[in-house]
Amino acid sequence: MIRLLLETATDVCSVAVAKDDLILAEYTAAEVHQHSSHLTLFIQQVMEEAQLSMADLDEVVLSDGPGSYTSLRVGAATAKGLCVALPELKLRVVPTLQALAFACAHNGPVLATIKSRKGEVFGQLFGARQQVQGSVNGTASDATNQSHLLLEPQNIRMTEDGWLEAITAAGDARVTVVGSGAERLRDATEGSNVFNFASPSQCAAQLLLAPALSPDTSRLEDMASYEPFYLNPPFVTKSKKKLLG
Repeated sequence: MIRLLLETATDVCSVAVAKDDLILAEYTAAEVHQHSSHLTLFIQQVMEEAQLSMADLDEVVLSDGPGSYTSLRVGAATAKGLCVALPELKLRVVPTLQALAFACAHNGPVLATIKSRKGEVFGQLFGARQQVQGSVNGTASDATNQSHLLLEPQNIRMTEDGWLEAITAAGDARVTVVGSGAERLRDATEGSNVFNFASPSQCAAQLLLAPALSPDTSRLEDMASYEPFYLNPPFVTKSKKKLLG
């Protein structure tokens, strides 16, 4: 099966193409917030490098979020456009935080994070690796951890009281933090040694492949009705410019 993998949930735009479980080509932007200008170009480049045509594709795999509202919309619109142009193409999505946790080699509790607004990160806590593999809808399958506050994706506000306790209350094991929000957590807990920090620091397109291979860690979506998982509403600022005069 030939899959086109699109990562647009985070600051960095990344595209890969894979045959079965092998990545054939990948392009990741060196600059941040370049999704609208880079995404279609990267798709063309990976397909050319892999010596494939768009008609060869069986699935387009999209990072589902949470993440940047604008970049998620760019990714979703591009994926939907491909499905319209190629009626046989299927749309599969992978929860972004789950993809990050899935790629972490650590076998203890893992907090997958993505930068959100200032002083905030999107975060979700996963237990052992088998828990990550069994939580396609972003909830844990380990019944012993069902009471934990961060088993579903949350917007962690580090300016509010109790945010750290919500992460560490699950048990005695130190939590390993991955993803682009790790730097903010490191700064917020400087000197406390409460977390381990590990790779990956970003969710590149290649990280979507392993979860996409299983219906337990990905899902097919209807192209017409699909909407990404934004978690946060769009951030809209009021213009200070006068409309007239």
